[in-house]
Amino acid sequence: MTSPSRTPAGSPEFLPACALRDLIRAGELSALEVTEAVLGRLEEVNPRLNAVIAVRAQGALADARAADALPPEERGPLHGVPFTVKDANESAHLPTAYGSQPLTAHRPGFDSEVVARLRRAGGILVGSTNMPEFGLRITTDNRAFPPTRNPWNTAHSPAGSSGGAAAAVAAGIGPIALAADGAGSVRAPASACGTVGLKPTRGRVPWAPASQEQWAGYVSNGPIARTVGDTALMLDVMAGPSVGEPYGLPARSAPFLAPGARSPRRLRVAHTCTPPHGRVVPAVREVFDEAVSAFGELDVELVEDSPDLGGLLDPLLTVIAANTAATVRGVPPGQLSRLESTSLDIALHGERLRAVDYCAALAAAQRRAAEVLGFWTRYDVLLTPTLTVLPPELGKAPEGTGFEERWREYADWLAFTYPFNITGQPALSVPAGVASGDLPVGVQLVGAPGAEDRLLELAAAFERARPWAHTRPRLG
Repeated sequence: MTSPSRTPAGSPEFLPACALRDLIRAGELSALEVTEAVLGRLEEVNPRLNAVIAVRAQGALADARAADALPPEERGPLHGVPFTVKDANESAHLPTAYGSQPLTAHRPGFDSEVVARLRRAGGILVGSTNMPEFGLRITTDNRAFPPTRNPWNTAHSPAGSSGGAAAAVAAGIGPIALAADGAGSVRAPASACGTVGLKPTRGRVPWAPASQEQWAGYVSNGPIARTVGDTALMLDVMAGPSVGEPYGLPARSAPFLAPGARSPRRLRVAHTCTPPHGRVVPAVREVFDEAVSAFGELDVELVEDSPDLGGLLDPLLTVIAANTAATVRGVPPGQLSRLESTSLDIALHGERLRAVDYCAALAAAQRRAAEVLGFWTRYDVLLTPTLTVLPPELGKAPEGTGFEERWREYADWLAFTYPFNITGQPALSVPAGVASGDLPVGVQLVGAPGAEDRLLELAAAFERARPWAHTRPRLG
């Protein structure tokens, strides 16, 4: 078990990305010093966490030296800032296994567009982070690598599927991480690890070039960071359409969190602690109620209300099963026995689906999504718990007897997150407090499509009122 402590002065690995960039620009730190500090922190704590599964230490140091040699006019918005990528995001200098044992030797040989953008902006890629096989579990464990542990309490999981990314950021292995969210896979680990996690609007961040979409567009690349400002900075770099991107949104001309920006009117914020199914455990409800009180102290109009989020789970399960079947078809036949039984079970379920089943599921999801989105004609933001449960103990995730039973229990935990993957709305998890056993609890802010700036503005106000970035898990 760990306990919170204050960030010591002079520890670059725990400074926000915005601060690191500014210190490097001012000549008070070098990119090399920052990268060495982050790699030192990785070497110190990762053996206890298993958050990072592949490291490019020499490559990162070489990149940092090259960054320090650049003239000021050529330095980007992430100049000298170390970052990690999820094992689902291809990069030229790291293997990409997607959490799967048969694919541990796979080297894509290219940077995905979003990784390339982070590197072009001056970010220093230090390694890749752990995930469950194909992102199909609520905890971050697989056959290929040891399970990832929650840095706040190492007897518990960081949730999933981007658990390695959130654990790394929480533990000081870089201030920012690239992750991906298909049913809550950015927001759930962010909540479990006391970090900020954003699922952007569908189409805000591309999947090119290896794929133009994941799970019928339900999966989005998104940032994980320790502060709202760093989350916005990372989104500024990642966002924008790419050629052929099916949902691409126009590039923005202004930062997502512009200095001094405020909504021209008082925001209407609805809040609910009633999920469409399952229940919120008392420890989470207690932290959420305290957070609602804190939001009530901000300059917002706060109302208890909720959209009807029912009717979205069955289409989601169809989409997951069918897409998993397509993924497994890409595994060499001689390697299928090395896949996890739960992944094979999902793939077999998908193989039994008919084309008409898939089309009907998508149509049903779109109809329900349109109905849900009507709620945001009356409100600016919906406030909910992120997870309905506390981070589970290692080895205590739902097992179930089959895909649907297991995923329906997962969905009870993710009851407030997965609906917004289907509607395509931006949703942001921010730290709200700590429950028993030093386990963080997050709250989720959901906005209308395209309204990331409004969410980030409100989250920044909450962060100022209830600051969290000065605390961190004590890992030695």
